[in-house]
Amino acid sequence: MKRWLLLLSLLLVPTLLMAADEEQAKGGEPQYVNLSPAFVVNVKRGTGARFLQVKADVLVNSKEDAKLVELHMPLIRHTMIMTLSDRDGRRIRTIQMREQLRSEAEEAIRKALKEATGKEVIQGLFFTDFVVQ
Repeated sequence: MKRWLLLLSLLLVPTLLMAADEEQAKGGEPQYVNLSPAFVVNVKRGTGARFLQVKADVLVNSKEDAKLVELHMPLIRHTMIMTLSDRDGRRIRTIQMREQLRSEAEEAIRKALKEATGKEVIQGLFFTDFVVQ
């Protein structure tokens, strides 16, 4: 019985290691891609604020998706700038409005990349710095 278990173990371990190596070769590990430099856009005048600066990262599921983000960075940056621009400076100071803005930007980027690549590329968008002046 012990020999049989040892033989079964010796057969299964290489198979499991090969599967893990294949997944890693495909780049299946989630990672964050920084959308740098920071986005700086105008906000509506007369609101006490004039500029919005946002630093952001996107979450992807693979190295392949990270490469797609890098390839389509001009599209992503354009989409972010258009989504962030011309907001009411007073309203975006609240946590709820920041989250709504983040959600809108995430959906806009997801849609733009889907149209450009034919696949879901990003899993999330995260603001890592948010300054309204």
